[in-house]
Amino acid sequence: MPLVSSTLTGCTETRGPDLSAALSGKDPQKAALVVLSSGLRTFDESVPLRERLDAAATQRVLTASRLWHEHGFGLVVLTGAPPEQTAAMLDLMTTLGVPPDRVVLETRALSTRDNAAYSAEILRARGAQSVVLVTSATHLRRAVKDFGAVGVEVIPAAADVMGRSRTGVDSLLPSASALAQSHVCLHEILGYLRG
Repeated sequence: MPLVSSTLTGCTETRGPDLSAALSGKDPQKAALVVLSSGLRTFDESVPLRERLDAAATQRVLTASRLWHEHGFGLVVLTGAPPEQTAAMLDLMTTLGVPPDRVVLETRALSTRDNAAYSAEILRARGAQSVVLVTSATHLRRAVKDFGAVGVEVIPAAADVMGRSRTGVDSLLPSASALAQSHVCLHEILGYLRG
């Protein structure tokens, strides 16, 4: 039911601080933006690469591109397997004006823990002094925890924010979208507790 999914969303979503304040006084060239992948909606090669991303990945790239334009990060790390996924993210991000020479693709990660471990290697090798992490608001708390576990302190930046829905009579009726959102939230709760 939408009432249940809205409640779960309210319990799992994290927003993060004001980035202008969090990045104040930091060298933008030493700041990195890490963007976690989420999936592809199709592998059909007749579909343009950037249009193959699922909704969450598209939202993450849109948010990351906006943040890059606002703050001018020296490094952008797109992380996640398979390689087609990060290539699709790169295609959309460069279409949105992010220079490809600022972007590094990490294509081995099969989980959030992998995203953190493999991104940490890149961040350390590139000398990143501050790191902003972009992922879906429901995924952000767990992702921050996984990056912390590998010694990378991140500034969280929420993408794909759902927020609480309005309640009314319809919020008591079952819906496929509410079931899908409840699944996402329960996956995040269990993943966080597992860690």
